[in-house]
Amino acid sequence: MGSLIWQRKQAYSSSLNGLGNVGYTYQLGGFIDYWAMRWLRARVEGLQAFGGANGMTANLAVDAVVPLSPALTLSGGPRARAVTSGAESPYFSITPAQSITSGLPVFNAGGGWQAVGAGTQLKYRFNPTWATYGVLEYDKLVGATASSPIVTGPSGSPNQWTFGIGLKYSFAMKGLPF
Repeated sequence: MGSLIWQRKQAYSSSLNGLGNVGYTYQLGGFIDYWAMRWLRARVEGLQAFGGANGMTANLAVDAVVPLSPALTLSGGPRARAVTSGAESPYFSITPAQSITSGLPVFNAGGGWQAVGAGTQLKYRFNPTWATYGVLEYDKLVGATASSPIVTGPSGSPNQWTFGIGLKYSFAMKGLPF
């Protein structure tokens, strides 16, 4: 699996002045799904970041999965995310040099739990290999992330919303032991 985190530029908001730009971050990794029941899925994702940030992210989710029709599925449930300092610092830490230019206090975000929340997905399957989906997620930033002056400042918020759409291609590999 992969993910793209959009670049952060000082020009996007006056509250970012003096903090410098963070380039695009590309994440590559994989996931494991465990179906505790026909309708209950637990998922763990591990992603390695490259580019603007270089660190690991672990996403945890538990979803109720409800088929609304043979082609349409609704799922949703709680979420949590943990990150290493390499994935966290470019976005939430403030170096001494950035403190001087931005006026914000020096801050080391480190790593650890970054967010908890909930999410939902509506998926439409065109055929056994192709599907499209829409996602809505809410994250409450926690720990060092929530304490960052970037979050606690006048333009920041610990409440984060994510909207997304996607296209999915699935395939099976024959001969694997699982």
